[in-house]
Amino acid sequence: MLGLTDYISNHRWEDILLIWYVYIDDAYQTLVRTRGRLRRRGPEPLFSDSEVITVALAIQTFFAGREELGLWFLRQYHSDLFPHLVEASRFNRRRRQLSGVIEMVRRQVTRLLIDPQDRVRVLDSAPIPACTYTRSRDCQTVSGPEYASVMSSKGAKLYGHRFYATSSLQQVIDRWMLAPAAPHEGKLTVAFFEDDGDLWVLADNGFHTPTEIRWLAEARNVVLITARRRTDRQRWPAPFRRWLDRMRRRIETVFSVLTTVFSLETPGSRSLDGRLARLTTCVLAYNLSFLMNSELNKLYQN
Repeated sequence: MLGLTDYISNHRWEDILLIWYVYIDDAYQTLVRTRGRLRRRGPEPLFSDSEVITVALAIQTFFAGREELGLWFLRQYHSDLFPHLVEASRFNRRRRQLSGVIEMVRRQVTRLLIDPQDRVRVLDSAPIPACTYTRSRDCQTVSGPEYASVMSSKGAKLYGHRFYATSSLQQVIDRWMLAPAAPHEGKLTVAFFEDDGDLWVLADNGFHTPTEIRWLAEARNVVLITARRRTDRQRWPAPFRRWLDRMRRRIETVFSVLTTVFSLETPGSRSLDGRLARLTTCVLAYNLSFLMNSELNKLYQN
């Protein structure tokens, strides 16, 4: 994982924006060819959908998701790249409308990074607070006891969501899901792997629920391997335990990068659809990072 996001500080932002746009527009045009026109009605806007997604990536990566600051900066210093940049409220509305398209683009990019024959994944979750627990009654994003939980790793209460994700052993995010915080982690594995199968999945013992593990193995051919508890009679060999711990730490590093660089735990949106759009952008920006350093080095060599 060393150096994954070095391109942010080591290279010119203009070059980063251009490479992002090329990847995004290529994926977008592929979707248009396979699915047809993605816009529901009206003519194509001057500020294209690919530009909206590229600007969203810049805001999430360079400005920790602060839209007004990011738009102001791009309008002041990169107006040549985005001559038709819209004002903040319209940009926010279009970004929320494109949430599903951003996820489809993210899956197109992910196909470049994960070998189709690779069937091993690592699973974990991270808390996404909607507000402080003491202000939960006044929260405008979500409401109800299903969003109340605890963050055991931080020794604090949680009111909001949990972000679930699987990554390859190379730390590329494959699938992700946003769910209410209250349900036990293991109870949501069935929903998480509803459309996937034929996998070996490594997880911590928070996902240890025998009923769900059995169902996944029988119905989806998903072998969920969780860390053994101290009360388990059967113990794994020490070399396997050490290997499993190393693999599980890889997704902890994934979540660390998502949090510190791409502001995963502070999406900064009051509406649920806005939160989804920002989280989708965050995951897309992370996966694109696996391509950026090599592409920028090629650019400077030429």
